[in-house]
Amino acid sequence: MNLFKLLAARTGVLDELDKIGALPSRRALLFGSSVLGTLWASKGRADPPPPVLNWMVQRLTMGFTGEELALAQAAGTAQDYLEYHLAYTAIDDSTLDQRLQSYPTLFMQPYELIPVSPAHIISELTEATILRSVLSKRQLFERMVEFWTDHFNIDINNGNARWLKTIDDRDVIRAHALDTFPALLSASAHSPAMLYYLDNASSVAGNPNENYARELMELHTLSVNGGYTQQDVIEVARCFTGWTVYPTNWPVETLRWTFRYNGAVHDNGAKVVLGHDIPAGGGINDGLMVLDILANHPSTAQFISKKLCKRFWSYDPPQSLIDDVAATYTATGGDIKEMLRTLFANPDPATVPPKYKRPYHLLVSGLRGAAADIVTTTGLRTQLAAAGQIPFSWGPPDGYPDTLSAWVGLILPRWNFGAALMNNNVSGTSVDINAFLAGVPNTAQGVADQIDTALFGGQMPPADKDRIRDYMLPDPPTTARKREALGLAIGSPGYQWY
Repeated sequence: MNLFKLLAARTGVLDELDKIGALPSRRALLFGSSVLGTLWASKGRADPPPPVLNWMVQRLTMGFTGEELALAQAAGTAQDYLEYHLAYTAIDDSTLDQRLQSYPTLFMQPYELIPVSPAHIISELTEATILRSVLSKRQLFERMVEFWTDHFNIDINNGNARWLKTIDDRDVIRAHALDTFPALLSASAHSPAMLYYLDNASSVAGNPNENYARELMELHTLSVNGGYTQQDVIEVARCFTGWTVYPTNWPVETLRWTFRYNGAVHDNGAKVVLGHDIPAGGGINDGLMVLDILANHPSTAQFISKKLCKRFWSYDPPQSLIDDVAATYTATGGDIKEMLRTLFANPDPATVPPKYKRPYHLLVSGLRGAAADIVTTTGLRTQLAAAGQIPFSWGPPDGYPDTLSAWVGLILPRWNFGAALMNNNVSGTSVDINAFLAGVPNTAQGVADQIDTALFGGQMPPADKDRIRDYMLPDPPTTARKREALGLAIGSPGYQWY
């Protein structure tokens, strides 16, 4: 039986595929229709809702672990667990911090990166990002970093972003992920990586480039339906002329590749943005006024709130929840922590449909649940590329999508990952099955129970668990079967959802 048939048979998909006529080809699986993908993906939907603390762990982290559930239980309530993670600077992450010292480009200033190979910079940032997602104790912080990375997307393979995205990640996204939205927006507007990526670095009076102005309103603040016009795009572009970057040969070394306001090429004429008069002669304040107008616009409050609710609640969050979060945005000046407090004020898993893990989320959650040892991320990056979501590599400025339809077609890499991980075919990453099963009865049922506890917190869909248990029979299961069972659990229908 080939890999697809083995995985399909062991997770119950084979029966469903037989009903529609035939097994798909490998090519169909790689690029398969959303109908097939939804058929398989929907296998995890009908299960009872998890207890609220299990649900909170799934929502606030990059993947369930027993350690996280214990933290939630020790906190006592869902809100107390949320507060634990909101106070992220109080969470000891020194072990990870020490490991990250091995990636010196993470800590360099822009001018120090100029002579470094961009491939090396990209490699260090990507590896550090994966390690942070898997190993960080500050899991909600990492989830918010991922969220804002998508929101203020910059393709790391684009021009000078190959050097400067690592600065943007550190000084924009990570510095403000749980700060206020206006502070984050301002930091992004001053980011050399963003200024290059959306072409504002070359925008000058008389020839303003509209790319940043358009994406600033469409993707970063108001939304495409937020009430702006093409004339607003033109006026905003004029306001940001002269917002550029010091060149790599600037006489003052420490200024090279940092933000520069060049008043000599700024359009100092009067402007009108969204009905607000911007007087002539304002200089850099023109752009600052635009950021203030946009950050305080009701469309921005709605847009940011809806995106947060979609990411953490459901694909189609109730409008009442969005409105509550938007009201908090307005009342607090865009305080991100307060918005999350409002979002999770009344968590009830019974009323919230599960979400489908994006490829990055699936792989990271599998690594966390299996307690994988990561020496290097070489093999993991190959797996992520095959699954379609390697960090920082989404070309358009809208960020990796957060929709079911975007991901259900690419099935085979999701199945392959668990099998590859447990067959030692992911270079640089391994799982100690003996440590994973330490103290567990050497029976198919005992191993299945441990997989359920470690990966699902005891909430594994019974049908999935029964099939994985039966796969290991007769007792005692061999080591190979136990390894394969864990890999099958990572590829099982129920594990695709959270």
